[in-house]
Amino acid sequence: MTIVGITGSAGFFGWHLRCRLQTFGWDVRLADRATFASDDLLDEFVADSDVVMHLAGVNRANSDEEILSGNVSLAHALADARARTGTSFGIVYANSIKAGEPGVYGEAKSKAAEILATAAAETGSFFVDVLFPHLFGEFGVPFYNSGVTTFAHQLAKGEPSQVNDGQLELLHVQDACQLIMDVIEKGESTQLRPPGRKISVPDTYELMARLADYAKTGTIPHILEDEFELRLFNTIRSQMWPDAYPFEITRHADHRGAFFEVVRAWGQGQTSISTTVPGVIRGEHYHLDKVERFAVISGEAQIRVRRLFTDDVIEFDVRGDEPCFIDMPPLCTHDITNTGESELVTLFWSHDHFDPANGDTYPLQVVGEELPA
Repeated sequence: MTIVGITGSAGFFGWHLRCRLQTFGWDVRLADRATFASDDLLDEFVADSDVVMHLAGVNRANSDEEILSGNVSLAHALADARARTGTSFGIVYANSIKAGEPGVYGEAKSKAAEILATAAAETGSFFVDVLFPHLFGEFGVPFYNSGVTTFAHQLAKGEPSQVNDGQLELLHVQDACQLIMDVIEKGESTQLRPPGRKISVPDTYELMARLADYAKTGTIPHILEDEFELRLFNTIRSQMWPDAYPFEITRHADHRGAFFEVVRAWGQGQTSISTTVPGVIRGEHYHLDKVERFAVISGEAQIRVRRLFTDDVIEFDVRGDEPCFIDMPPLCTHDITNTGESELVTLFWSHDHFDPANGDTYPLQVVGEELPA
């Protein structure tokens, strides 16, 4: 199995790439700022990697010189580590469509690519230069990673946004991660320019505002026909997490009993009912894309959710006589435990029909287990 080293592993792109690689069983090594600050640590990192996925870079700084020197120095550091260790690792560079354009950032990305290409060529290793458009996705940092993330955060919090007349080309970060896996498996030098969805900033905001209105009312929009809308919807949901939950359900009761609506969805979906005996745990898995909802109908339960590669476990204690639902964000492992003394009845809803050949369900305990380091 190819060992993939990831620089910038603590960032938005790095976290998503780590999730996808290790979901599918790839062996991963990680490099962060501390790694680059130590020749010994950096030498160990490159010597232990068959391919280095170079994500680390500087796109915001106090001066143009910091942006230029920051990107160039990181590339030089990798090249120097290769020379010191005598290793011949392939390099995949997360470049930008801005590379070569006027301005310090475009110059910095181009120079870094030249340095990395030379380093790979000196040992006959492959070099892949990937010119990515604007990346977006779940759990980004607003006002930093992406304008889409900032819009998602502001819409989730009910805050105003500044919408200009610009144009965007958007690619979901998990699609970028899959492309990286494909080029690593191919192992050939090339330059790629993956296309994204071309859309204006006003149209992006208008679409996201519509999706946010659905999300904040607990309604599922018609997201099956366009995966792009599903990914935007999940990006918004990740910015709502966990503050929007538990989502209380209106309970209508009279002398006959009670009625409450758990899911209102436009389009396809699948509803399941499970029973669980006291003390038993269900779930213990995560999804890459799936929209999934838990609602306890009868009994008492604790729902636990943990974002991959973090230690914080979010816990919700729920009861059937106080109806509510919890939506599971992508890339968060989750479970549900019957904490009562009677049988637990739970409704599970997902936006797609379960396909055993492509179930988008990956086992992982919420407590006591993590993907391999």
